[in-house]
Amino acid sequence: MKLKNIYVIRHGETDWNKNSRFQGRTDIKLNDQGREQAALLRPVMQQLQIESVYASSLARAYETAEIATGDLKLTIQKEDRLRETNIGEAEGMTIDEINEKYGEGNLQKWRSYEERLLDFRFPNGESKREVMFRLRQVFLDIAQNSNRSSIAVFSHGMIMRAMTFVFSTGIPWEQHVFHNGSVHHYLWSGEDTERLIYKGKLNP
Repeated sequence: MKLKNIYVIRHGETDWNKNSRFQGRTDIKLNDQGREQAALLRPVMQQLQIESVYASSLARAYETAEIATGDLKLTIQKEDRLRETNIGEAEGMTIDEINEKYGEGNLQKWRSYEERLLDFRFPNGESKREVMFRLRQVFLDIAQNSNRSSIAVFSHGMIMRAMTFVFSTGIPWEQHVFHNGSVHHYLWSGEDTERLIYKGKLNP
């Protein structure tokens, strides 16, 4: 099997990003800054010789993919499993609002990847264990089933953070920084078919 380079890109900025509100599944569009960030990705996508594009079905990720890969004339494949973590009734809140409503320790529990906390969720939201399950499925499906060797995947910050845990990047998940518009490189060798190898971040 040939090597496959998978480039995972966080969507551009939205007004909720700017105002530090948790978005989750709420379908917020890019703001002007987010569209500029997406446009800056055009030469990066060309340099990487992207051959196949997948995107979360949420507008902020899909629009980022449209802008970033528009010059390549590729069909963008929408994928619901790439959508952001569903954080239920906490969506739209700031950190202070979450702490006030649910208690200061609960946000830390939700962010933690300790085994004992993987099933923690906010009301009507997803647990990290559920997110990790769909995440492993979708990325291995993309890696194993695509006949392309350079693949772009447009998704979300919490999804990208969960990837560092699912695929054991060797870097503690809390040390990863996923800025809006950042590109992160994974390699699938085809030898260990259940694993993606993290190769690093390509842009600031």
